[in-house]
Amino acid sequence: MIRIQSQAGVEEFGQMVFGYSSATEKLDVEYVRVRKADGRVVVTPESTAQDFAPDILKEAPMYSDYRQRHISVASLQPGDTLEYRTVTHIVTPLAAGHFWYEHTFPKGVYVQEDRLEIEVPKSREIKLKTPKRAPEIQENGDRRVYTWLVKDIAPERDQDEDRDEEEAGPDVQLTTFTDWKQVAQWYAKLQGERMTVDDIVRKKAEELTKGANTPAEKARRLYDFVARNVRYVSISLGVGRYQPHTASDVLGNGYGDCKDKHTLFSALLKAAGIQSYPVLIHSSRKLDVDVPSPAQFDHVITLARVGQGLTWLDTTPEVTPYGLILYQLRNKQAVVASEDTEGGLQRTPADSPIKSFVHFVLDGKFSEFGALDATLEFTTQGDRDWPMRAGFRRVPQAKWQDFVKVLSANWGLPGDVDDVQVDPIEDTSKPFHLKYHLHQDGYFQVPSASANFRPIPPLGVPAVRASEKSTEPINIGPAGEVDYRIRLQFPANYTVRTPLAVTMSRDYGAYSSTYSLNKGLLEGERKLTVKVNELPAAKRADYESFRHVTSSDEDQVLSCTILTPSGQGTQMASKMEGTPAELHKAGVKAFESNDYRSAIDLLKRAVDADSSLKDGWYDLGLAYAGANNHAEAIRAFRKQIELDPNHKHANGDLAMELQQSGQTDEAIAAYRKQLGIAPFEKAAHKNLGVLLAQLGHDADARTELETAVSVPPDDPDTKLALAQVYTKLGENAKAQELLKGLTGSAGGESGEDIFAAALRSDIDPAQTETDAQQVLYDIGGQFDAGEFDRLGPSAFSSMRLVALAWSRMGWAKYLKGENLAAMQFLNSAWLLSQSGTVANRLGQVLEKQGQRDKARHLYALAVAAGGKDVPDSRERLGKLGDAGAAEKEVAQAAGELVPARTVKLGAITTKTASARFNLVFDSSPRPERAEFVDGDESLRSAGEQLREKDFPVKFPDVSSVKVVTRSGALRGCRVQRRIPADRKGTDRSRSCVS
Repeated sequence: MIRIQSQAGVEEFGQMVFGYSSATEKLDVEYVRVRKADGRVVVTPESTAQDFAPDILKEAPMYSDYRQRHISVASLQPGDTLEYRTVTHIVTPLAAGHFWYEHTFPKGVYVQEDRLEIEVPKSREIKLKTPKRAPEIQENGDRRVYTWLVKDIAPERDQDEDRDEEEAGPDVQLTTFTDWKQVAQWYAKLQGERMTVDDIVRKKAEELTKGANTPAEKARRLYDFVARNVRYVSISLGVGRYQPHTASDVLGNGYGDCKDKHTLFSALLKAAGIQSYPVLIHSSRKLDVDVPSPAQFDHVITLARVGQGLTWLDTTPEVTPYGLILYQLRNKQAVVASEDTEGGLQRTPADSPIKSFVHFVLDGKFSEFGALDATLEFTTQGDRDWPMRAGFRRVPQAKWQDFVKVLSANWGLPGDVDDVQVDPIEDTSKPFHLKYHLHQDGYFQVPSASANFRPIPPLGVPAVRASEKSTEPINIGPAGEVDYRIRLQFPANYTVRTPLAVTMSRDYGAYSSTYSLNKGLLEGERKLTVKVNELPAAKRADYESFRHVTSSDEDQVLSCTILTPSGQGTQMASKMEGTPAELHKAGVKAFESNDYRSAIDLLKRAVDADSSLKDGWYDLGLAYAGANNHAEAIRAFRKQIELDPNHKHANGDLAMELQQSGQTDEAIAAYRKQLGIAPFEKAAHKNLGVLLAQLGHDADARTELETAVSVPPDDPDTKLALAQVYTKLGENAKAQELLKGLTGSAGGESGEDIFAAALRSDIDPAQTETDAQQVLYDIGGQFDAGEFDRLGPSAFSSMRLVALAWSRMGWAKYLKGENLAAMQFLNSAWLLSQSGTVANRLGQVLEKQGQRDKARHLYALAVAAGGKDVPDSRERLGKLGDAGAAEKEVAQAAGELVPARTVKLGAITTKTASARFNLVFDSSPRPERAEFVDGDESLRSAGEQLREKDFPVKFPDVSSVKVVTRSGALRGCRVQRRIPADRKGTDRSRSCVS
């Protein structure tokens, strides 16, 4: 019985699938029914059941007797109880006189009761292993009944237990075989019946071994033929029949499962005079030697007597070198199926006969505008060879370029791929070798204050999977060497910083990473050597320390500061020749790199040459907008609309430029046109709503903002604007509902009050932290999605919410006793907002930490900054020292507020001049972008100096949130960063005097 709790349960159990072997078993589905909550029962008729071959057999449905019965459950809904009963009858014994069985009780799901009953003849001797749950045993006449009853299974309870059970195997194992020799003899006979070497097989063996003079050479040729030319059909041993098809049938069909491929290979070897045996093994599970049961195997490989020794071989992977069995099959107990002395348990070799290594080499160079061109080579042999060969073998050669593109992206190197060269895949006598060319236009954004990158892929040092209680050896293999090297050339406008080198050596392996930088050439290497496959359990802590160092080193990033090539962008743009389409494409790339002057030059020449160029005028408008040339942007957008009145974006961008130019009536009309074309465009509804609110058209603003809020994803800035409109309209309940999560206050306050109302002592810290984190997540998502790339009004107004969310996070952490984290968040919020309330709260944290002098200074700054908490800040300031000196400290603090957000530059011009810049900070006090907004053209070059200066901006944690602000540059030369304005755009910065 299964209780269906949700629609996911309906999807999971709405189609029941039962497997069985049609040659040896008969499956009866006695009933499938649904019991409704009101007591009604809906029965699914047996006539609706259909039998199919599994997907793997669709190309050859008669190949295996394994079948699946599919039953679509009628009327299943959440809240129902599904009941079913199946009975499988074994009509033809797999091994006459023997039977075996395994069972594992449910784990990781909620189960009220699971009952297992096994009934056997009382006189029959069996081996039974059930280490964790002892059965109840009853005797009934000549029968013995074993019963296991497990109740109230829950994932939480079983979480730790699962790992131990996974290592121990099934919960219940039963077999009538008395020892492994019996199992070996049984399967040897079963397989031997299909080992007839007829004329077809004999002729094929003679053809393949012609000219081979030694048994080893004959065996190698026969192995290569079966491995590569007989397609593997993925049916595990024990699913369906155990007995293979005849060797001649497999040869004729050209496909087979593991036991079939072995049978053909063994027959060919016999025809060539070489003795071989089937080997029963499990591809992942450890053999339990106490229970001699065929159920412990899912794979068959080959043991061949070649010359004087024994060689282990596996034809299933198709493209592994002769003599190499996959790592997961090595050093494992297996059963050699033979009726002679070789039969029984044997352990497979622990080591590979072939040296295992991986060499990765990247040789590339970056352009001044952030593009990467590189040649990559990947060479591997041994254990890491097969996955690459198998991958390329499954993909048509015509699709190799796409396959390598995905492969490269998985290595952390996305981009366009061409010139793919792969050495012959099926020549396994040589290492696998791949070489290709990679190009990525926007590997770096130019300019960028701090671009982090990882050009070396991770090495993948394996984690310890076994339980800490386990005393078994720890698997750390396969042994071998991994060596990744890079060689990258950087242009002059890049400043590259390399991480620390790491060198570590143990008796079982070594790890190192090194970097060198000389005249713009970066060379780096990451190397791992593993000398053994296993370690004693006692070395677990040492190995985990070793692995921690390697993973921590892989987390280290290289970083670089990238400047716009001095004067080169515009010069290159003016010199570039090409068709209008080529100029357009180059202009778009320049725009995406924030090189607006080059973009304007290229796009203007493109539309001058072809005024009907698709999106040409629109992209030119974006470039002018990026350069804050609103008049030309408006002209370009209008030209695009003339050519395409239904352009999907042009009216919206035109409206934004009109709004910033003060042409509000025309901006409203343009927003309306945009919404006529795209009725559910969130940005257009938001921008129109905010504009209408600023003009006092609150009822109309409410309509637009409500629509914007209803369109996902969440936008905290839009919610705040709507809350303020609700407050002005007297709809306080609606305003409170929105404000509670955004600001922590149900009031509609603005200005400093928004901080004072949010940072109360009676807040719920856990809920506050959750709400604030959600605001930051939503704003970070907008940055990730590129919604703030234009640096419009919304980007700047969202900074007030960022400062508020940081302060709420900090205050919540303080109330929870996390003082160090509280200081980080509150300090970042103070630097961004200069709110007196935030300074007050930061002072309280410092006072709690015993930093009285710093606390006094923050309280003085809090008084100077103003706000509702000035009386409290004065009182706290007086309690920490001389009350008479308090006013002097406040006066001194007032003089610090503007200098605290002012940065000095070198001389730019000799005349009196001023200009404004937009600054964008991304996890660094140095701006990644410094865009000239307006002012004296002689100060435009100040942007390069701005990107090299550290500003009073700090990020409390790693996130997608950026800081966007506007600064003024003056002769002198000093730059003052403005603190976030309120929704009306009030400039709360003081004048910066030269």
